[in-house]
Amino acid sequence: MENKDSVLIRAKTSDVVYSVIYKKVSLDRAIHDAIKKIHGNDVPLFKNICYGTIRFHWELKSKIKRFLKTPIRKRDKIVQILIETAIFQIDRTRIPNHAVVSLTVEAAKKLKKKNHTAFINGILRAYLRSNKKINDVEEENEFNHPLWMIQKIKKDWPDHWKIILESNNKKAPMWLRVNPNKITANKYINMIADENNLSKGDIGYIGDCKYSVCLKNPIKIDSLPKFYEGYASIQDGAAQLAVECLLYGKDGRILDACAAPGGKTGQILENIIESSQLTAIESDPLRAKLIDQNLERLGYKKDILVNDVNEIESWWDSEFFDLILLDAPCSSSGVIRRHPDIKHLRKVSDITAFHKKQLKILNSLWSTLSKNGRMIYVTCSFFREENDDVINQFKKKHDNVAHGDLLLNNNIKNQMIKTDYGYQVLPGMMNMDGFYFACLEKMN
Repeated sequence: MENKDSVLIRAKTSDVVYSVIYKKVSLDRAIHDAIKKIHGNDVPLFKNICYGTIRFHWELKSKIKRFLKTPIRKRDKIVQILIETAIFQIDRTRIPNHAVVSLTVEAAKKLKKKNHTAFINGILRAYLRSNKKINDVEEENEFNHPLWMIQKIKKDWPDHWKIILESNNKKAPMWLRVNPNKITANKYINMIADENNLSKGDIGYIGDCKYSVCLKNPIKIDSLPKFYEGYASIQDGAAQLAVECLLYGKDGRILDACAAPGGKTGQILENIIESSQLTAIESDPLRAKLIDQNLERLGYKKDILVNDVNEIESWWDSEFFDLILLDAPCSSSGVIRRHPDIKHLRKVSDITAFHKKQLKILNSLWSTLSKNGRMIYVTCSFFREENDDVINQFKKKHDNVAHGDLLLNNNIKNQMIKTDYGYQVLPGMMNMDGFYFACLEKMN
């Protein structure tokens, strides 16, 4: 790696982290805009520094604080972020300390902060001479979450809150859903091992779902055998459970509501019988295109309805659905380990806003479900306000709701947490993301 490329990486990672934390830009978008200037071989390092600094921002900021005589000015916050990226590299990478310091100083010049180079150099060298421990024991800094989120998690999960916070700060494994129409999970693991010159033990294991594979050490998509021929899809193990619950012992007319990006849509099509009919709806035209792309890779052609799911009269043909999958819009708190920017982008008021949106969609769709029909309500959240509280309010309004049990194998169900109205997978449980599931059945 040329030195100029190394300097560019440090400058660009700082730009990305600054955009997420102070401009509230999503990490995906910030990386998408910056990565165009990063050489292919440097992308893993670039992403590692971006994700790591965002994940441990509070801790890193606290480590800088003790060396400051005065707070860093708002207009110079990019300097603070640059130092944070450097401390992340010192603490959590194998890059030599001297290289981190010199590259960070050069990156400051590239960021037009030349007058801060002595300051940056001084802070980093002081840090290297120190014991590197956090003096500030505030919860934000200890657990690397905003205070409101820590408090809410404590309230919702008094026996599990610390495990949730710790899990959120770990890297997630790579889960695959193997296409049962193409290959078995075991055979697919063998293909990965053979094509990447690895042993099966290096790859991962088959999850409790029949076609789930968990790779402990993620690999590049291009290294997945026949991925573009539809042999496998990237989908967390917990996300796969929703369709398994939906289709268990039933078929007929199916609705996939809020369907983007199409992972569950593809999973339904991989597992339904020929006589079943699937309707998929998504309100966002751009996200609807993602569904098309995912289905095309799997070899399916399906017209996606682009409509507001609440405007029933504009898209529903008045024929009742036997099965409805409602993967409701939510805070995405359950996938923080994959998307650490969620900790920075979400506000406490967002949770209540999502609650209202979820309840509205649930009420709207209930009218389209047939008698004895099944609805699976799903969120990738662990906040009770988005989960049990939604179902509780929904049941108060409707007297024809039967609380159905999730039809999962015992290996999975025994590891999930039973709530008042559903089941919760917390982040890290079974190596899965955080997901909530409730089964609602319509009585006669």
